[in-house]
Amino acid sequence: MRTFVLDYLRQVRESKALVYAMCDRLGLRLLEKRSPNFVLSAHGRRSSRDRRRHCGAPHLPALTARNEPGCEGCIRITAGIVEHTRRGLAVLEEVLCGAR
Repeated sequence: MRTFVLDYLRQVRESKALVYAMCDRLGLRLLEKRSPNFVLSAHGRRSSRDRRRHCGAPHLPALTARNEPGCEGCIRITAGIVEHTRRGLAVLEEVLCGAR
């Protein structure tokens, strides 16, 4: 069990680094860098729900729309299993770059 937990924590750190790199590369504003397992990022006027619908994959584990007040147009990107994060970021980057 301890090995599993340590490996998962390593993957969370690696996943967060991938998220930060994508946000830097695309010039996206990070709103939350202190959370242990997610990053909140602003993505402009188009709602996060519309982005998820547009990408055709609303249940990717790395992407969750934020509908709370003050979070309109934001996406909460969960950092966990590296492969899940890579898949989610690939879709998100495709959607964001296609929307510009």
